[in-house]
Amino acid sequence: MNSFLSQIAHDSLSLMTTNSDLRVESVVIGIRYTCVILSDGSCGVAYTLIDQLTEKLSHNKYLSEKFLYEKDLVHLINYCNSKYSIFRSVGVATLNALSQVYLPSLGRKPKNILALFQNDSTNIGMIGDIQPISRPLAQHGHHIKILDNFAPKIQNSQITAVEGISALKNSDHIIVSGSALVYETFDQVRDLLISIQGEKILLGPSAQLLPDVAFKHGFTFLGSSKIIDTESTMRVITEGGGYRAFKTFTKKYAFQRQ
Repeated sequence: MNSFLSQIAHDSLSLMTTNSDLRVESVVIGIRYTCVILSDGSCGVAYTLIDQLTEKLSHNKYLSEKFLYEKDLVHLINYCNSKYSIFRSVGVATLNALSQVYLPSLGRKPKNILALFQNDSTNIGMIGDIQPISRPLAQHGHHIKILDNFAPKIQNSQITAVEGISALKNSDHIIVSGSALVYETFDQVRDLLISIQGEKILLGPSAQLLPDVAFKHGFTFLGSSKIIDTESTMRVITEGGGYRAFKTFTKKYAFQRQ
């Protein structure tokens, strides 16, 4: 079976009519985010995953790949299939950049994600500790289980840190950080989207997928950010900055499955 990410990439490409004049303009791999800019100014970002110890030696393979901006769009998107995390980051960022070209109109104000959870005391699983979401949900009485190897120690009776994705399978709802796209374990998210009956949310700057593709693969809500100042965003990422540093150069958006 193809990986979950490669299926998403394939379905995204099938919905797009790629302009033959559209090309990769720049590729920036920062220590926090990877950024790909297309010739029409569209910009995609993805979490830079370089922390998998088993890949340290294999990063030499990446160093043999030069002038990525000269590669064909589809060539870079096919990096989504790579066994190397840093290549997957480039692949997701390129897919996100191309998705921005075909993103539906952002005219309406994005829906507040907290409004999706009106009932008290539901069990919410979260892949990635998205603190602006998890803390308010906990304050409203929801029980949160978070899978995030890099999250700080949690001091909250409503929030529990878990070590495996199987601990989330009995959740009423699931919130997935877009950063999860670049992990090999993203395949396991596919099973959660089948078994969980409530809201299934993909969220964050790395979640710049086409809404129709996200919904086809089981998500019910997609929230991300469109880069509106490409040059400033690229500079921040080059300097090692994260989303907090470049979010002022973005416009948030959200789509909900009907």
